[in-house]
Amino acid sequence: MKPDWDKLGDTFKSARKIVIGDVDCTVHNDLCGKHGVKGFPTIKVFKSGKPEAYNGGRDFNSLKSFVEKNFNTGSGCSLEAKEECSKEDRAVLEEAEKMSGSERKAKIKEVETEIEAKKKQAKDLEKEWKKLGESLTLIKAAGEKPDIVRQVLGEDELVENCDGRVCILSFLPHILEGGAVERNRLLKVLGGVFSSAKSDGTPVGFMWLQGGDQFDIEEKMALQFGFPAVIAIHLGKKKFGVHRGTFDADSLNGFLRQMMIGRVPLQDIPKGMPKWPKQKPWDGKDGELPVEEEL
Repeated sequence: MKPDWDKLGDTFKSARKIVIGDVDCTVHNDLCGKHGVKGFPTIKVFKSGKPEAYNGGRDFNSLKSFVEKNFNTGSGCSLEAKEECSKEDRAVLEEAEKMSGSERKAKIKEVETEIEAKKKQAKDLEKEWKKLGESLTLIKAAGEKPDIVRQVLGEDELVENCDGRVCILSFLPHILEGGAVERNRLLKVLGGVFSSAKSDGTPVGFMWLQGGDQFDIEEKMALQFGFPAVIAIHLGKKKFGVHRGTFDADSLNGFLRQMMIGRVPLQDIPKGMPKWPKQKPWDGKDGELPVEEEL
């Protein structure tokens, strides 16, 4: 009943002499008692200030049909009833009244043409905003990178992936130590640990770096004991903890569990830490020894 009644009000909101309203009888019980309302919902029709009982259908179509048959549903703005016009409508009406027949016909054609042009413009604008919406979705999607074990390529990369959560940073041996085969083995171990963490709902990120490429940072964090080395770091809290076990799935999973329950000793990230240097992404190939210059 309520939605249909609201719809009825919206349908006739421009009819100046028709008011569709409702009354909460639990609040205005005096008014409801005055008009003999004893059950709910009750519909009363007022004509010339006198209430009449409404006994028709309560669905929207029945209510709409009743209003149209019993009331003047027009806006009321016309040459015979200028007092019913708004200020803007009356100005348009009176301007058109002064026109000759041919002028009015030309004006009608002009406005009809403008309406069609606006409709076309609206369709074109709709196509444009829909296309912009598609572009917006793609732009947002570009920032929602798949959560995988990523290489730290610099300060921005680290912050983007680790801001607001714990990150596991793995410093892997130089590519010349074991080549692509050994690096891929280590990355596979990390990937397995990361997959387990995601399946358990552990809010942690995984990233890797080539050990030795950020010597000043590694020195401040006392990671000179060799690679691979693993730390857990929280940039926001400025804390980190060092993994002291072996580089295998069981040991890394244990380190992560202990970290998440607060059983890993934490240290403050040293003050005066330099920014993480920019690196080139690994191409997946073995490393090449630098060419020695001939004497």
